[in-house]
Amino acid sequence: MTKLQLALIGTGGTIAGAASAASVSTDYKPASLSLAAVVDTVPELRQRYDIEVSQPLQLASYDVRPEHWLDLHAAVMQAVHNPQVAGIVVTHGTDTLEETATFLHLSVDTHKPIVVVGAMRPATAYSADGPANLLDACSVAACPGAQGRGTLVVMNGRIHSGLWVAKRHVSSVEAFDSPLAGAVGEVADQSVQWFRAAGRAPTVAWKTPSTWPRVDIAVAYAGVDETALRAFVAAGAQGIVHAGLGNANTPTAYRAFIQSLPAQGVLVARCARFITGSVTRASVYADAQHGILTAGPLPPHKVRIVMLLGLAHGMDGPAIQSWIDQILLAG
Repeated sequence: MTKLQLALIGTGGTIAGAASAASVSTDYKPASLSLAAVVDTVPELRQRYDIEVSQPLQLASYDVRPEHWLDLHAAVMQAVHNPQVAGIVVTHGTDTLEETATFLHLSVDTHKPIVVVGAMRPATAYSADGPANLLDACSVAACPGAQGRGTLVVMNGRIHSGLWVAKRHVSSVEAFDSPLAGAVGEVADQSVQWFRAAGRAPTVAWKTPSTWPRVDIAVAYAGVDETALRAFVAAGAQGIVHAGLGNANTPTAYRAFIQSLPAQGVLVARCARFITGSVTRASVYADAQHGILTAGPLPPHKVRIVMLLGLAHGMDGPAIQSWIDQILLAG
């Protein structure tokens, strides 16, 4: 019987990490093993699937930058355009896994499943979770029900949308959750169960950026002033995400400064800093009047990715706001 072909793309991370002893699970060196070596720890993978392995990156995910996403995007698109490949699995470190998953979710337009997977414990640990997570990820990538869902994240037996997933714990194997949207499914013993019908957010009309625009995040807190905002502007920021207090509230002391930025060519988007919930448009002041975007329930680091992609593809403020609204509507 012909095996289903899966493309496995490695980027490093804890799933490929190694520690000094099998009893150590937090003090280790990420990206120590190749993806091929990680695959070899799960013999059932090659028994079940025709595995195609590539390794465009080998990094700890705290070192991943938007420039690296271009290499990853190219590797994913090569698999997308291969008619023999039924699904794609990307192994990744967990520190920025949700950012890479959001980037792929909003930049790769394909019906093929793309599954991002990592591990909370290194490959050398007695309790390594990487092998089970990788087997689960391949089960999801091979599942017909995963088609048309965009980029998914599989961790600890749960399946999440790449857009909504968040890392919620620094070390637990139950680190990933989707606080507002909830998981889209689960997998156990290679059996996949879906909780809702397939659907996905609209992607950008991808063209490889020659350079990425600078987009920064300014976090509000009690007593904050304009220092960080002014530094970002001076550094050449084309966009700033203002991670505000409560309902994305802006301190009165520098509200006028933020309102002036769009007229200076610096796009501003408001979102909440650390709490969940949907930010209300024009809740603090007339956002549309000043050309300021609002991002609903998207967290700051994901709003930044939307702005990065939008600005890199020539969108202006109204176009990016329209895209955000479409993303939120699609769920």
